[in-house]
Amino acid sequence: MRINDMNEQFTQEPNERPRILIVDNNSKFARSARLLLDQSGNYIACTVIDPRRALETARSFKPDLVLVDLIMPQEDGPEVAAQLEADWALHGVPIVFFTSLITAEEAKDGRRVYGHRILPKPASNSELFELVEQNLPCCTEA
Repeated sequence: MRINDMNEQFTQEPNERPRILIVDNNSKFARSARLLLDQSGNYIACTVIDPRRALETARSFKPDLVLVDLIMPQEDGPEVAAQLEADWALHGVPIVFFTSLITAEEAKDGRRVYGHRILPKPASNSELFELVEQNLPCCTEA
C-alpha cells in the first residue's frame, strides 16, 4: 500500500470514533487490544508491530491516543514517544506506556515514565477501557 493510499484510508471524518494507535512488537497482544477496542464500537484502533514504523503510521492514521509498549527490541517506548512528540502534527497526542515491569497497584499510585501514564501488561479489559477514556482528549476536556 502506498502512503497516499494510507492517507486516504485513514482520513478522519467529523464526529468519527476516537482513533487509537497501538505500538507493540508482541503481535498477539497488539492484535488482542485492537480487536477489543474495535469490537467495543467506540474506537477505531490500528496496530504497529515494528516500532520503527510508528511515526509513519501515526502521521497517516492521525490517532487521538497512542498506546506504546515500554520495552521493544528495535526501538523502545520512550524513543517512539520522542519521535511522536517531535512531529508538529502529532505533538500533544496523549501517549500511554504499557509494560509487564509494574503491577496494577504500582500503576494506580500515579507512576509515570517520561511524564506518561503507565498501564500494566497484561491488563484487564476494564483497565484498558478506563485508561483509554481517562487519556482521550475528547473525554478529559470538560
